[in-house]
Amino acid sequence: MKISENILQFIWKFRLFKQTELHTLSGKKLRIKKVGYQNFNEGADFENAILNINGMDWVGNVEIHQSSSDWCIHKHQFNPTYNNVILHVVNQYDIEIKREDGTIPETLVLSPLINTKVLNKYSLIERNQHWIPCEKLIRLVDPFYIHQWLNRILIERMISKAAYIHKLLEEYQGNWEEVSYIVMARNFGFNVNAEAFEQLARSLPLSLIRKYRQNRIAVEALLFGQAGMLEGKRFHEEYPKRLQKEYNFLRKIHKLKPIENTNWKFLRMRPSNFPTFRLAQFAAFCFEINHFFALIIETENLNLWKIRFNALRVTEYWSTHYHFQKVTAKHSTQLGKETIELVFINTIAVLLFSYGRYASNDNYIDRCIAFLESIKPENNRIIQRYKELGIRVESAAETQALKHLKTIYCDRKRCLYCEIGSQIIKKT
Repeated sequence: MKISENILQFIWKFRLFKQTELHTLSGKKLRIKKVGYQNFNEGADFENAILNINGMDWVGNVEIHQSSSDWCIHKHQFNPTYNNVILHVVNQYDIEIKREDGTIPETLVLSPLINTKVLNKYSLIERNQHWIPCEKLIRLVDPFYIHQWLNRILIERMISKAAYIHKLLEEYQGNWEEVSYIVMARNFGFNVNAEAFEQLARSLPLSLIRKYRQNRIAVEALLFGQAGMLEGKRFHEEYPKRLQKEYNFLRKIHKLKPIENTNWKFLRMRPSNFPTFRLAQFAAFCFEINHFFALIIETENLNLWKIRFNALRVTEYWSTHYHFQKVTAKHSTQLGKETIELVFINTIAVLLFSYGRYASNDNYIDRCIAFLESIKPENNRIIQRYKELGIRVESAAETQALKHLKTIYCDRKRCLYCEIGSQIIKKT
């Protein structure tokens, strides 16, 4: 049976093979004291292993292959890095191999030692077409291991999000306020219009917003105008007429170029998520909350953020409109509770974590995690499915981790690198 290197590495790492009376291919007695640390970078698969071969302890690296000939296919015989390989572990032995220095490493053939139940369990979860590979087996895993794993991959998810922030920071030469403005704008796009909101923020520097912070109509004109929503329109209502007139004036002064109006998506959306309505709310945020990033760093109580967002005052026009020149029944213009929580999760927490990493200050990272743990769980299709499979979900920290689990591990069938998958395969 052909077995991938990944599963062979997994079997070696967790010693899922016969451990007694081991011998190398040359007949020497082998005792594994320490399998070593798995290496995911260039070099041997496991480093600093401790093996006893014929009564003598050896410290070095272990290389694992499906067939011994893979050593040559990978050209290890020309790489002096592999001279410190003290054991070559293979599933099948087909040819003799040598190190770069001409010596022959000891070889352990795993195929007769592997417990077939391990392979059968792995095959069962890896080849099925369920929503997640371990759908039928996940209930076998102790919840303790599941939640320990979720804690770990929450950090993994936040690190991946921080990478985007740090990339923006390089682009904007360390200006955290500008970066925070762009990230917040993207948040107001809520997936469907996130890219368009980011384009808008990039086309309209925060410094220009601040220049006109005392003039609400100017701030709104800049945002709606740069969004391309005032371009070539003939309005019959007074409010959009004022916006258009103000924008045309500011556009000439500051040599502005609006983004394409076609970037915005309205189809199959609730009116409260229309980009025009969200942009009106974002305008209120830009007008009323100054030095946003400084507030993120200073604010230790999440309730203060709730008060700030609940206090945002959107221009009255939008209480009877979701779109320009389309009158509706009167409705609230405030950000909803779930919307505010998404801002906390996707913007404030991410910026806190990113700054903590940037400044090497765990206090901000801890505050980020504490915020996420204090926010109620997100409610979407992915979270509902995990709940149906028996996963206990109590906070946004866990829902963020579950999203990461689904996209980075389950969808890619990376069960060997997942603690849940590992626990299932090891239960043999």
